[in-house]
Amino acid sequence: MKMKMVIHGKKLSVTPALKKHVETKIGRLIARYDEIIEIDVTLSAENMKTGLNHKVDVLLHLKGTTVRRSAEGLASEDYDLYVAIDEVADVLETQMAKIKGKRIDNMKTGSLVKDIKYNPETHTIERHTEGTIVTSTVSPRPMDIEEAILQMECLGRAFYTFVNSTTGEMNVVYRRDEGDYGHIEPNK
Repeated sequence: MKMKMVIHGKKLSVTPALKKHVETKIGRLIARYDEIIEIDVTLSAENMKTGLNHKVDVLLHLKGTTVRRSAEGLASEDYDLYVAIDEVADVLETQMAKIKGKRIDNMKTGSLVKDIKYNPETHTIERHTEGTIVTSTVSPRPMDIEEAILQMECLGRAFYTFVNSTTGEMNVVYRRDEGDYGHIEPNK
């Protein structure tokens, strides 16, 4: 899927040089983060009593969320629209790294996302989850394979972990699709 970047000016004409600077600085996010669907950039300049105020608003539409960041400041020798673009790009880089880190953590312990759909017309995101990862701990007791199969059947489970009374090692018995049983033991 091709990512879309929209750059427009508010009370300001977007010159080719400004457009190229935005595409270079903010566009680098595209290469690093594949969850970005669309980027809206609004550049503005507004006359104020204290001088010209430059502002950059960026709205990132991601798979699952939206991120909005701004940078603004009074125009001076040290501050212009290019500096505002650089500042917002740096802030977005940090924010995207945090979001990516959280998503990786959620994938380890959170819900399994089956399908994410973004509607650019309404700017809404629909997320359908398939299920949740539930972590369980077991304290298997020593038993033979036949007793483990009986325990599995009594509990109505698809598999059962146990300590093999013969070898003293952790084993698993499971119900196969064909209707018979499988046994997993560690490689010696």
